[in-house]
Amino acid sequence: MAKTSEQMKTLVEDFIKITRVNYEDQTEKVREKSKIIEWQFHVGSNIIVSKNANRSDRIHINVNMRFPPEDAKLLVMKNPSFSKTIMEISEICTMCGIGHQWMKDGETIIGLALFSHVDEQILDRVSFHNAWDNVARISGHVQKILRSNFSGFSSSSTTDQTLDKSMYG
Repeated sequence: MAKTSEQMKTLVEDFIKITRVNYEDQTEKVREKSKIIEWQFHVGSNIIVSKNANRSDRIHINVNMRFPPEDAKLLVMKNPSFSKTIMEISEICTMCGIGHQWMKDGETIIGLALFSHVDEQILDRVSFHNAWDNVARISGHVQKILRSNFSGFSSSSTTDQTLDKSMYG
């Protein structure tokens, strides 16, 4: 039997509580800004778990990495290191089944979103934590790739802007 959005939210919150990682239910804040997201949790320092209104069959797990202006200046197509970085990140995401999307503000690349999902039919503790671990692990690898291809790249992610600039709304 299909799970409702509220059933999925309750399950996910229980799965998060098991880890004892700090989290915030951002559902009310998100609903004030967008009708696209039904509910959302901000977990730890940079994981977002959300349920989109247009997808009744899955929940989304993503990491939004924001780049400070000094790092964003390096992320331009004419920089050969950036082309190499794009290929390496694309390869690791493809191999691990993680989606990725470069975030832009006009022509400037301001961040990178890494994401996965768990279908509601298989939403249990193990599948949720496997998807969460996979996204978090790839996030660490991506930061290593960025630092290795750009000397002095801080690869810091600002989490206070995640709510305002979610990839989903």
